[in-house]
Amino acid sequence: MNKIWHLAMKDLKLLSRDRMGAFFIVVFPILMGLFFGLAMGGPSSGSSGSKMKLSVVDEDQTPISQRLAEKLGENDSIELIAESFDEAKNNVRLGNRTGLIRIPKGFGEHAGIMWQEPPVLDVGMDPSRTAESGMMEGFLMQAMGNIAGEEMMNMDRQMPLIEEQQKNLETQLANSPIQLAASKMFFGSLKQMMGSVNELNSLPDEGSNAGNDSQNSLANGMQLVKVNKLDVTRELDPNSIAGQVAKLRSPWDISFPQAMLWGVMACAAGFAISLVREKTMGTLPRLQVAPVGKMTLLLGKALACFLAIVVVIAMLTTLGVMLGMEPANYLMLGIVSVCVAVAFVGIMIAVSTLGKTEQGVSGAGWGINMIMAMIGGAMIPAMFMPKILLEASVISPVRWSIYGIEGAIWRGFSWMEVAMPCVILILVGVVGFALGVTIWMRRSLA
Repeated sequence: MNKIWHLAMKDLKLLSRDRMGAFFIVVFPILMGLFFGLAMGGPSSGSSGSKMKLSVVDEDQTPISQRLAEKLGENDSIELIAESFDEAKNNVRLGNRTGLIRIPKGFGEHAGIMWQEPPVLDVGMDPSRTAESGMMEGFLMQAMGNIAGEEMMNMDRQMPLIEEQQKNLETQLANSPIQLAASKMFFGSLKQMMGSVNELNSLPDEGSNAGNDSQNSLANGMQLVKVNKLDVTRELDPNSIAGQVAKLRSPWDISFPQAMLWGVMACAAGFAISLVREKTMGTLPRLQVAPVGKMTLLLGKALACFLAIVVVIAMLTTLGVMLGMEPANYLMLGIVSVCVAVAFVGIMIAVSTLGKTEQGVSGAGWGINMIMAMIGGAMIPAMFMPKILLEASVISPVRWSIYGIEGAIWRGFSWMEVAMPCVILILVGVVGFALGVTIWMRRSLA
């Protein structure tokens, strides 16, 4: 064991003197973690540049309720989907919609009538979309202002309502001649004004401007609609992208596990190349004369690679914590790190047998690393990968490494849940080590 330790210390000392190797093992992973963390900028509930998907539930089914939906649909920031109330509420709860608008029965009877109580609209918004909630109320007021302005100039609707109100008031004031006369004068003036508005509305240009002015004044000075806010509890599917992103406490939670794997892969590739380099340079034959057995040489190289991987993960974890990353379970993270180191030590020994020269092993090693990284989530987080690529990623040790590390940092894995990636990583390490040692033992190290 003493010989193995001294060989490992020798390899680590040589690694510390290799500036290019140290760059890819230490500096490059840090740059990757910082770059992707800053690029993500943290979890976001939605993009302000995308359309708000809103469910509309029209229970009134009147021309005015349909016009309200049309006015909202004309807004470039809104995409309306007609649904039943239960469907709409469930979609908002699951995060498939930004919110819902329910137009209750009786809405058309009160909409646009200035002297009556304002109509009621039921609105339920995703609690995490506070900015969109305020915008939604503004869009509703704008749409109701347009409808109220149109209705004010709709003589076919307004005149019967005015006459009905006049008859009701005259009945109530039948025993008061003075008040009755005053009410007749008022309604006479009101009808004359409405007739003037009707004439103005018949003029295309001036009528259009007058309509716009009236809509703006209505929107600014009167309560056109009463918004009844519905309580829609957001319940995310934990397996969905939104469900996973919601667990993130900082952008570093997802970028630093990726960075760790770049450092781990650099360690594995670097030690595989150094094993072949020592053979081609005659270092291994001289060590055997010491005498040091073949297995001792390989175990020394494996121990050095193991320690380098653990140190890289610990270093990047420390840096991530300094930036705001908050691992949920440090003990679990330590155990997963050991399993990752075991896996890539085995991969290192196996890769070192893929060529007889440094160039051959370097090309094969980094080629394998790139494939594992691309499908394993070291380049693009697994949650954002296409389904077919996500299914293929199960063959990549990188995927299981990141999955286990994320489980300890932000996924909140139980010990049973983290057992599967750990077992897979250990099996990869054992198989890779056994395969590599078998090939090395059959070959002459001299």
